[in-house]
Amino acid sequence: MARNELLSKFIGSMLAAALGDSMGAAFYKRSRDGMLRYTDDTAMMIALAESMIENKGAIDPIKLAWKFVEIYEKEPWRGYGPGPPRIFRLIRRGEGPLELDKRFYPGGSYGNGAAMRVAPVGLFFHDDIEKLKVAVEASCKPTHSNLLGIEGAFIEALSVAEALKIRRDEEADPKDFIEKLIPLASTDIYRRKLMKIPELVQDGDLSKAVRELGNGVEAFNSVPTAIYCYLRGGEPLKAIELAIRLGGDRDTIACMAGAIAGAHRGSESLPHDLLKRLENREYIMQLAKKLYELKFGGEPQR
Repeated sequence: MARNELLSKFIGSMLAAALGDSMGAAFYKRSRDGMLRYTDDTAMMIALAESMIENKGAIDPIKLAWKFVEIYEKEPWRGYGPGPPRIFRLIRRGEGPLELDKRFYPGGSYGNGAAMRVAPVGLFFHDDIEKLKVAVEASCKPTHSNLLGIEGAFIEALSVAEALKIRRDEEADPKDFIEKLIPLASTDIYRRKLMKIPELVQDGDLSKAVRELGNGVEAFNSVPTAIYCYLRGGEPLKAIELAIRLGGDRDTIACMAGAIAGAHRGSESLPHDLLKRLENREYIMQLAKKLYELKFGGEPQR
């Protein structure tokens, strides 16, 4: 695959994630100026990308935890759920900074907060599954220590990585795509839901997809749903719109679906009229380009 195509895919994944997040959030609250404003999903994705760039691709959980604290204190109005702000306040008081989610959730959090931000990890470590898994686990540690939350982030990152490998002009085969994920899922609930996706894509019944896969804030009720939206929608905008139609945790599922679809189709597939309205799009593009340059060593060959 040409390196300029890979650059487009890096940028496309991160922009489509932000676009899905902001479009899903706009379903609940539209901005007065017409801008598409993102939530904590994208804010934390940006923070993760920044941390990776600052650490030359490595993920230091403690440094990342403090990065999350900083972005939360700068913009606490981004729509955070109840858990992360409590964790961030404990970190600021010097308690932790890791596995603090266990104080609020027995066994740790299994929400989708680690999966929603993980696209940069899937992009950067797309060529080495073992390194990808280690990096995902490190990225989860500041907020998610439950296996189900970590596995959701891993499966989302793995989906981004697999989509990155598909040529932009080729269609993803749902059965083939899922068969690459299932052997790497370690828990029964994810394996069962992943196995249902190809049939649900072919069936086309949205209400059945919600019943079988879920649309909630739990990682196991949203990551498989995001993959379904990608495989059924194909193009980023279609995947995002499908996620929004499914209801529930719209912004996060649309964010995750967008990240996968954008990694497949690249930045050229994203509607220009929507990108013009996307908050901080230029900065998100810069981060994606820096990740690409860090990974491959400089500008793509034209």
